[in-house]
Amino acid sequence: MKRSQSNKKVVPFTLVLGGGGARGLAHIGILKSLEKINLIPSLIVGTSMGAVIGAMYSQLSSAEAVEKRVSEFIEGNFFKSIGLEQFSDIDNENSNSLWERFAAYLRQKYIFSKSVLGSGALAQTTLLQSLRMLLNDGDIRDLSLRFAAVTSDLVTGEEQVITSGSIITAVAASSAVPGIVAPLAIGPRLFIDGTVTSTIPVPAASSLSKDPIVAIDVRRSLGSFENHWHGYDVVIRAGEVTTRKLNDLHLQKADLILKPDVENIDWNEFKRIDQCVSAGENIVEQNIQLLTHKLIKRPFLFFRW
Repeated sequence: MKRSQSNKKVVPFTLVLGGGGARGLAHIGILKSLEKINLIPSLIVGTSMGAVIGAMYSQLSSAEAVEKRVSEFIEGNFFKSIGLEQFSDIDNENSNSLWERFAAYLRQKYIFSKSVLGSGALAQTTLLQSLRMLLNDGDIRDLSLRFAAVTSDLVTGEEQVITSGSIITAVAASSAVPGIVAPLAIGPRLFIDGTVTSTIPVPAASSLSKDPIVAIDVRRSLGSFENHWHGYDVVIRAGEVTTRKLNDLHLQKADLILKPDVENIDWNEFKRIDQCVSAGENIVEQNIQLLTHKLIKRPFLFFRW
């Protein structure tokens, strides 16, 4: 594994970066604060947005460089052309009128129906093009830090941990949102978003290393369930409950869980990157003593990076 020439020290611990759309931008702040206290993970395991940020950091070796590249991408014309802002929060009580909320509902249903009833090929092309703007392709084994992307096998239902091969292909496979982005083919297998099998892939991290695990949880809480107008709402809620219970079990295997305060960030609010990054920085600063106790409670053999 290649190392860049710097005074940074790599500590033997695994950083697990969970999925959560725009809330996953908090991972950048986590990495920035960890750098400040000289705690660089020896392995990063990520899924979905966690895979995107994890791969970028493993390649660029600087959280500030990751933040700069992501910010420039979000402000660019290509990202604006994707139109993620059309997926608005229809339950937002701050909407100026009932009509705005109704219009948002119709717009969202229209886009959703086009995605689900279509092949998802266009969305896959958009995802790959986005990743090419954020990452330089190459083999995962050549990254500056050890990295793994977690995805889900659509046919077998198994979790797949990718530790070699194309960086962009691996991250795309980990980020292929079901019903929106077409499943990504790698050889004879089809892969979809890693959050289907594990939103916070702690089990995958455990299979790769015996070092302590620090897991980053950017999920939203379940919240209230008062306005369930249709059976569809109940089905979605039931799936959310099952997924949360499964991931809570996964998290029990982590040595430390950090949960940035991004509860009020919608999955598509990427323009709130500054708030997300700050939340990531704050949660590390609030837990410096705990991190030190968990990771440096005894002398470690540091790796020069």
